[in-house]
Amino acid sequence: MIFKYFERPVIVIGMHRSGTSMLAEALHHAGIHMGVHRDHNFEAMHFLSINQRAMWAAGADWDRPAVPDEGHFDTWSAKELYKIHFQIKNRFEYIFSRLADRPWGWKDPRNTFTLPHWLKVFPKARVVHLVRHGWDVALSLSRRNQVPGEVYSSMLDDPLNGFRLWNVYITQAMKYTNCQILHIRYEDLLEFDINTISRLEHFLERKLKIHLEKVLRKTLVRNVHYPIEIVENEWIKKFYPH
Repeated sequence: MIFKYFERPVIVIGMHRSGTSMLAEALHHAGIHMGVHRDHNFEAMHFLSINQRAMWAAGADWDRPAVPDEGHFDTWSAKELYKIHFQIKNRFEYIFSRLADRPWGWKDPRNTFTLPHWLKVFPKARVVHLVRHGWDVALSLSRRNQVPGEVYSSMLDDPLNGFRLWNVYITQAMKYTNCQILHIRYEDLLEFDINTISRLEHFLERKLKIHLEKVLRKTLVRNVHYPIEIVENEWIKKFYPH
């Protein structure tokens, strides 16, 4: 199919501190263009800005999220978003880029709540939902609160609040059943689980293993003891049954 990638961007969703930055970096190295202008979390700045403004307009934010209404979003066409993403300056560059038909996409945890809008703009988008154990996410958020210059949310000093926020994100992500979506675990990528990587490669039609090996810089550390609220959580039981 010619020009298939224009209307099929890869949209990465998932809770903050769940490995989405690592995944986005691997996808970019694998040839899925994740944006010319990206921040240190590998988030395309224009999509991040649109998501953030929509959530603010809805009276929400990343740590108290909600699904914005359509009226809360800036009005951008698919063509305009594509041109900004690739920093296309003129008609010739646009025609050349469309003919090259480069795979592309973007990552932002806020996509978890703004996805209904993006699916209206790009109905054929492929969505990757990366899941990390909620308690590990909560502990990571609490530690990040202690890093000067990083995003800070006072409620996340308490890891239980971080876990509850994780539950809000994953509950929202699991509602998307009307789109092409793949749910994978961060821990499986860290352990180079062949089945998980094969599913991801098949889903994105792209070889990823060598690129994941380059960006995975952490080793998996498994917690043994969890508060009862974590053990009894429905999503923990679904994604981490053992």
